Amino acid sequence: MNTFSYKSLLNINLFNLTLIFLFSFFINFYYAKLGSFPIDTFFHYDAAYSILKNEYPIKDYWIVSGFIVDIFQYFFFKIFGVNWFAYTFHSSIFNFLISVFSYYFFLSLDLNKLNALIYTLSVATLAYTISGTPFVEQHATFFLLISTYLIFFALNLKKKNYFWVLIVMLFFLSFLSKQVPVAYVVLSQGAILLYFFVKKKKIDILKIIFFSTIFFLLFFVSILTYLKIDLNSFYVQYFDYPRSIGLDRYSKFTKSFEIFFNQYKFLLLPIILLLIFKIRKINNKKTYFSSPEIITFLIFFTFSISLLFHQLMTKNQIFIYFLIPIFLALLESEINTLKINYKKYLSAALILFSIFISLKYHYRFNETRKFHELERVDLNNSISATAIDKSLSGLMWINPLFRDDPSEEISILKQAKERVEKIDFEIMFITNYLFLDSITKKNLNSPSRIFTSDGTSIPLKGNRYHDYYKQFLINKIKKKNIKEIYFLKSENISKEIITDYIDRNCVGLSEDKLFYIFKIICLK
Repeated sequence: MNTFSYKSLLNINLFNLTLIFLFSFFINFYYAKLGSFPIDTFFHYDAAYSILKNEYPIKDYWIVSGFIVDIFQYFFFKIFGVNWFAYTFHSSIFNFLISVFSYYFFLSLDLNKLNALIYTLSVATLAYTISGTPFVEQHATFFLLISTYLIFFALNLKKKNYFWVLIVMLFFLSFLSKQVPVAYVVLSQGAILLYFFVKKKKIDILKIIFFSTIFFLLFFVSILTYLKIDLNSFYVQYFDYPRSIGLDRYSKFTKSFEIFFNQYKFLLLPIILLLIFKIRKINNKKTYFSSPEIITFLIFFTFSISLLFHQLMTKNQIFIYFLIPIFLALLESEINTLKINYKKYLSAALILFSIFISLKYHYRFNETRKFHELERVDLNNSISATAIDKSLSGLMWINPLFRDDPSEEISILKQAKERVEKIDFEIMFITNYLFLDSITKKNLNSPSRIFTSDGTSIPLKGNRYHDYYKQFLINKIKKKNIKEIYFLKSENISKEIITDYIDRNCVGLSEDKLFYIFKIICLK
């Protein structure tokens, strides 16, 4: 394996790095603007805006994931202002970081620069671009991808023990983005690394990992304390309640092998081939189980299996096809070590296959914006989102719920904004248009990041944390002196979002053309 210093990497590959930046940044930046599915597209928008108003997740609005992504987006808003550019700049920069780490990794596999570049551009096409905008799944996954790369470097490069501090930090950042898949990755990769370190008597690295874990844990607790976020509330919202959701999904999980294989065959094929190569090497005594070569392969293998399992459990669209060019690169690296003819032809075949796969899923996910439920929407009918607010400049607005007439939806949103701004008392606005708070000259006092009826956003009746959330909601209403609660009729959000938590005798319901309105009479 060739090793490259950071200085030589920058000097020798400056053109490639520039190309990687331009491609990875702008492909994400461009496709992010095509259409909108507000509950996903703006998942961190108003949440980050709330932090600018000194309102924090856990304490001021209910969340089940995405804590650190909100914090990151807060900094982008702080620097660039609260606007669409700052929002997509965040995810586009992240796509570049993933790509440049991938490029360095591919070079370290002894791949030539052209092949490394092609695999990198394939990753950039299929990584963050599928979403385009900041999202918990992507941040959680790509923090883990970078940590997996660093584990590879730490195991194969001498005197890189400080990498383990960064790896622990990335595990924390992944967890604070979303609790899974980091839980699966920590358990699987942790078991492999523990075996390796004990076998090789690398107790010093175990100490680094242990004390790094303690440091980042104490550092995070100190941040919660500084922000006056109750530790028990954090435990409930970020640990225990999401765990109850996950257990329910496991119990209801069904998936046929045929469907599974058809969806992931292009990923499974290189993984299986690599597994066969490694097993043959061990059987032929060309390597051994505890060698860095096998351990690093197992690190990538468990990472991919963890993501596959997580993908099967999640309700989101498939987002892990970026793994395909990574495993094709690993397969090419393995083939290069074999004493066989036609290596160049096999390498070319893998490169062509990577290009084919990238184009295939690019058209399926990026061109149609499938991740945001826009695959059956004619994006040519979209309208500039400046019609809603100038801060959304750059976004072309069309929502799958108003696919035939986006102007109708824009008119509803503008009327709602104008109405709300004329109200001279405190209200609560229940909405999944997760940018309305930032463009409205009135605090909308949302009690939760999103509102769904499947129990994934707030505890429903029957969940053991129903009463806990009920008290959270009532406390917010009291603290903000809320007089009325508004639902936008066109959203069709269940009114049980309120009536399941506040006594029906304590609210009066009225409606007009735009809204359902609950008037607060009393609180019990």
